[in-house]
Amino acid sequence: MVDIRQSPAARLRLPALILALLFAVLAGQARAAALSASVDRTDLAQGESLTLTLLYGGQVLGDPDFSDLSRDFDIINSQRQSHLSLGGGGRQSSTEWRLTLMPRRAGRLVIPSFHFRGEVSDAVPINVSDQPPSADQTRPLFVETELESPRAHVGEQVLLSLKVHSALPLASLSAPELEVANAQVVRVHESQYQRTIGGTTYAVIEVKYALFPQSAGRLSIPALRFTGEVPDRNDPFRAFGGSLFGQGRKQVVAASDVKTLEVLPPPDGIAASDWLPSKGLALAQRWSQEPKDLVVGEPITRSVTITAQGLQGAQLPSLKIGDGDGFKLYPDQPQTEDTVDASGVIGSRTESVAIVPTRPGQLTLPEIRVTWWDTKAGEERETRLDAVTVNVVPAGNPPTAPADAAPPLIGDAVVAPGTAPLWLWSLALSNLIFALLTAVFALLWWQRRPGARPAAADRPADNRAGEEQAAFAAIRACPADRLAELRAAILHWARIFWSDRQLKTLGDVVTLSGQAELTRHFASLDGQLYGGGRPGTSADPNPAIEPATIIDLLDRARRQRSPLDGDALPPLYPGG
Repeated sequence: MVDIRQSPAARLRLPALILALLFAVLAGQARAAALSASVDRTDLAQGESLTLTLLYGGQVLGDPDFSDLSRDFDIINSQRQSHLSLGGGGRQSSTEWRLTLMPRRAGRLVIPSFHFRGEVSDAVPINVSDQPPSADQTRPLFVETELESPRAHVGEQVLLSLKVHSALPLASLSAPELEVANAQVVRVHESQYQRTIGGTTYAVIEVKYALFPQSAGRLSIPALRFTGEVPDRNDPFRAFGGSLFGQGRKQVVAASDVKTLEVLPPPDGIAASDWLPSKGLALAQRWSQEPKDLVVGEPITRSVTITAQGLQGAQLPSLKIGDGDGFKLYPDQPQTEDTVDASGVIGSRTESVAIVPTRPGQLTLPEIRVTWWDTKAGEERETRLDAVTVNVVPAGNPPTAPADAAPPLIGDAVVAPGTAPLWLWSLALSNLIFALLTAVFALLWWQRRPGARPAAADRPADNRAGEEQAAFAAIRACPADRLAELRAAILHWARIFWSDRQLKTLGDVVTLSGQAELTRHFASLDGQLYGGGRPGTSADPNPAIEPATIIDLLDRARRQRSPLDGDALPPLYPGG
């Protein structure tokens, strides 16, 4: 029989072993519950973001208090993750918080200590340079800020370019709307391209804004913050295509630089009502019919369009034309519109006025002058339309009755001129009004009966084709030195040809015509109109305009297919 009783020494070793195991477990839990803070970088430029990672050894509910960060940082984004692993003879878990921070100022900043569940993390010092960001591979995202000019006049367009560079595949790029106090802001262009800096290839997204300062003084343009997502280089599952729960990307933030614009008042001697700062301004006119042999009392419509580069349509002035000797004016509501491209805003204002001659003879419509400030040359200029002289013929006179003609009949009575009693003239007038009303009602019934009026698309194509041919003839008739008239005539014809009254730009004409070669010629035309140079001079950066080539290319588009009736148009000048 074996004695299983333990010795006193053995009985003492057992409690000690249990205590040792208990202390080991508590020590392991204490180590697991530690709170640590780390950042992806400690040196950065102003306008760049960093990522703060806070790790707690265990799975818990609730979050640490991050309010102390607001002294020096903006929290752009925050994420929380829980981790659990089984292996190595134990169960390990942790909770992780990732915060994207944007420094509020340059200098030496400190990410403070955090207290959570009795644990305290270490403070982390951060150095923020006040120099603009420089391109390097360690920064996946940065923004270059370019202001067209450090100074401008009130109302003058200034372009602001923001170029977002990304060295890694960028997704979900977003930014709030740019708002500038005391200025109107118009987003005019966006483009994408690649750029190599120091051997690193960046994908660049460039956004352009047109700024119109409203008052003199110093204009502050705030930073614009861009947010996007790039692949996370620290993702443990990156080699396998990203984390199982879609956490293989991280958020990055970059901001543009703050810029200051010096805004000058209009030059001395120029009234605010006459102030038009522009890079180029043109005048063009169009008539409802050929302005010759006008008839007294019959209206003709003249439409004048002002087009200015670097001005909005609402900034353009009304035409100062009053009634003159021998005619009356009946203006219509003006129409304004804006188009945008990489050069900024191009505004236009069209005023149409009905002109009614009041006497026969020679009629002279006065010239139209617009004074504006050339922002490229820094001097005042004047653009004008020359006076127009036309011939006015009398209206057709009603036939006069011969002296021996029989007196007119009213009803069954014969009335000698000047001898009719008042009641007879009243009766005659009533009969005349009744007859006119009957004719009007009959005409309305005739037009409204089923199948009487064809829809616009079903009307005879001859009239529409004739209108189109007249519009194209106007293009051919434009003098070679009247580029603004040529441009307006092309747009007028294109709106008729493609039945698109919303067609606005020469670029639309290129797209609809399919004549890619027109792009170069239209660019020269717009460059000559709005670029400020004169053809054949050293100040002209554009090639010479070739109106004949433009007309041939447009005519080629006409002959290929006519949207008016589906057939090729007959030649405008047979044999030409």
